[in-house]
Amino acid sequence: MKKISIALGAAVGIILIASPAYAVSYPSSWPGVLYTDDYAGLGGFQSDGDYVGVNDLDADGKSAVTRWETDYGRSGECKDSNGADNGWTSCNYDMDENHSMRYNVCLRNYSNDIGWENCSGWSPWISIASGSVS
Repeated sequence: MKKISIALGAAVGIILIASPAYAVSYPSSWPGVLYTDDYAGLGGFQSDGDYVGVNDLDADGKSAVTRWETDYGRSGECKDSNGADNGWTSCNYDMDENHSMRYNVCLRNYSNDIGWENCSGWSPWISIASGSVS
């Protein structure tokens, strides 16, 4: 979620800012992010360098994980297991630029290996070369 700024009365210059419960900043070059269903983690993809990123936003004992898959059968995950609220974890993958990928973001408790929790939906298929929706 991005901060929403609304200017009222241009001559007066009054600005109201509505902030979501989890106001975070993410690399501005990333075209978009997905949140877990409970807003405890977020993930994204940056085509320049084939980076998959994840950010754990809640000290709940679980890791935020961005899962990804390509249209040519490759898949993986990027996990943030170094604690909450300490910035992005970026994972660099060398993907085939002539294809597409998609991702989602989930929570996972690796200590007792409980399955994927509070997953976002899958992103649309994204061009690996440009980062745009395919």
